[in-house]
Amino acid sequence: MKHDLVLLYSGGYDSTLLLKMAIHAGFSPVCLLIDYGQKHVEELEYAKKMCQKIGVSYFVLKIELNTPSNLTKEAKTYEGVSPYHVPARNLIFIGLAVSYAEGHDIPLVWYGANYEDREKLFPDCYQEWVYRINELLAINGSSKVRIEAPLLGMTKDTIKRLAKNFFNINENEIFSGYERR
Repeated sequence: MKHDLVLLYSGGYDSTLLLKMAIHAGFSPVCLLIDYGQKHVEELEYAKKMCQKIGVSYFVLKIELNTPSNLTKEAKTYEGVSPYHVPARNLIFIGLAVSYAEGHDIPLVWYGANYEDREKLFPDCYQEWVYRINELLAINGSSKVRIEAPLLGMTKDTIKRLAKNFFNINENEIFSGYERR
């Protein structure tokens, strides 16, 4: 199957809504699941099950960040950002997704940044960050790959409502490590 979208997929509300939106919009996504040593590794099992249930291609990439954070094995917080900030996590994930996309002639990568990520001080989820990454990608690589974060203006409440009411996403089939830390 020819894919036209790489989706960074965690198995939570945001990325599951994105997955359903992508399919509904006529995209043929491939999901990238990343095992980076997160405390809530169960999310990967939920993500795999959802991909299998709806018949979407996926692959799991295991990386060693060895970066202290409240979401990894060694707890640490950083000044001026969320207590759950993992330094450069989305930059690394986007880099991996773009590498896969370019290597497979896929022009688009989606990730699940939303409005509350901005409010809660995740700098790699700001509209300006997405814009600047796309500026960099315009001069990077052999083919153009663009990053989009379709949920950027949405709150978690709106995301949950859309997930449940438009796409019948069952809360028991997803896992959010942030909500169950």
